Amino acid sequence: MKLLFSNNKTVDLSIHNTPLGTVYQKIYKNLSQADFTFNNWDDPYYLCSITYQELVDRLTHYAEKVAIQIDQERCLLQDQNYFNKIHKIYEKNYNGDRAWLDFHEHIHMCEFYFRENNKFLHINYREKSGLLEKPFDLKWLDSATNNIRAGDIFVSWAELGKTPYTYWLNKETDDIGQICNLAKPWLILRPIINIALEDFDQLENKKIVEFESWWKQYSKAWCRHWNIPSWDIYNIFSSTVFGKVDNVSTIIDYLKSNIHPTKILMS
Repeated sequence: MKLLFSNNKTVDLSIHNTPLGTVYQKIYKNLSQADFTFNNWDDPYYLCSITYQELVDRLTHYAEKVAIQIDQERCLLQDQNYFNKIHKIYEKNYNGDRAWLDFHEHIHMCEFYFRENNKFLHINYREKSGLLEKPFDLKWLDSATNNIRAGDIFVSWAELGKTPYTYWLNKETDDIGQICNLAKPWLILRPIINIALEDFDQLENKKIVEFESWWKQYSKAWCRHWNIPSWDIYNIFSSTVFGKVDNVSTIIDYLKSNIHPTKILMS
C-alpha cells in the first residue's frame, strides 16, 4: 500500500502479514477507489497552530451547522460537565451526517487541548468506510501494545461512546447503568490508519492508580454487560500495530510544509 500526498508523491506503507494486516489489505482494496477527506484537525500539528479561543470559535461554528448553540463561556472555563452535556446531544442525534462528526470531533479537541497532543498522523475515511467496518475480534488484542514506535502503523479504540477511563476522567455519574450505557469496550474495527511520528507510551501521564481504585467497583458488572472476560487500563490504552513506515521524516516534512495525504493506493 502507498499513501498519496497532495504533491503527487507517495510513501510506502508496509503491511504486516498478520490476521489484522490481512483484514486491512482486503478493506483497502475497496477504499483505494475513493479519496478521503483530510481535515485541518487531522494534522497532528493543528492544535499547536491555534489558540484555545480559536478552537472554541470553531466548535461554535460546527455546532451551528447542526442547530446547537454553544455556551462559549463554559467552554473557555473547560467545564467538563458542559462538554458531557453537549456530547450527549451528539450521541442522541448522530445520524451519519458529516456535520455531526465535525461537531463531535471539536468537542473532544476542546476537552483535550490542554492535556495532550497527537503524536501520529490520523487517516480516517469516516462515513465512507461504514460498510467496511467489522466486529472487533478480541484475538487481535493478543499482539496489542501500549508502547508505540515511530513509523508504526496502528489502530486503536474508536467507538462513539467513551472508554471507562474517559468516563471516569470526565466525572460522569457513578451509576453502573449509565456506565454500561456510555462507556464501551472495543466493539467495531473502523478501518482507521494511524502512523506514529515519534515514540510514545499510551499510558504516559495516565492516572492509573486512581482509575483502577474506581474501576474495580464496576468492572465485573460492566464486562458481564458487554460479554467480555476482562477490560483493564492496559486494554483501554492499547493499540494493534499492523504495519510500518520506514521514512517517517518524509511525512513530517510534508505535514510541516502543509502537504497533506489524499488517498491510499494499492501497490
